[in-house]
Amino acid sequence: MRNLIILSTLLFTACGQGEQTTTYKDSEGKDRRITVEDSGSTRTVTSGDGVIRAQGAQGGAKARFPAYAPQYPGATVQSVVDMDVGTATTGGVKQHTVTMMTQDTPDAVIAFYKGKIATTGKSVNEIKGGATGPMLIIGGAGMMDAEGYVTAMPVGSGGTSVNVVVQEKLPRG
Repeated sequence: MRNLIILSTLLFTACGQGEQTTTYKDSEGKDRRITVEDSGSTRTVTSGDGVIRAQGAQGGAKARFPAYAPQYPGATVQSVVDMDVGTATTGGVKQHTVTMMTQDTPDAVIAFYKGKIATTGKSVNEIKGGATGPMLIIGGAGMMDAEGYVTAMPVGSGGTSVNVVVQEKLPRG
């Protein structure tokens, strides 16, 4: 999980075109290398754990929402990112992430999505707190085996950043 967070952070913070390599210590104290290659709208992150490939756009023109997690009422879509996360050995997931901003609280956002999900019969696992704020994991026990998830993170200037992530499993090999 920590590796996925580090990879995702690098994916969204590297900028410009070119290649950048970062070394960090994993939870066992071993050196790990991550390379970020940026070529315009596509960014590729490679580590010993696999590859994350992302393509994104500002605004909401490419936003897709499933019935169980529609656009939050009154929220403004900030960005859309499509990415593949995984390895040939373990398989992985294809993710569609929509980031929105609302002036509502994280608790209000989570309550809205819990209500929507409850009408579908899908399982939902709520995680409170953490680095992303409250999170709903939909249709699975953890982030990598879920159909999707919703996070609601308070922002310093007020309001809430909402991520709706829909994912499908990628085959192994």
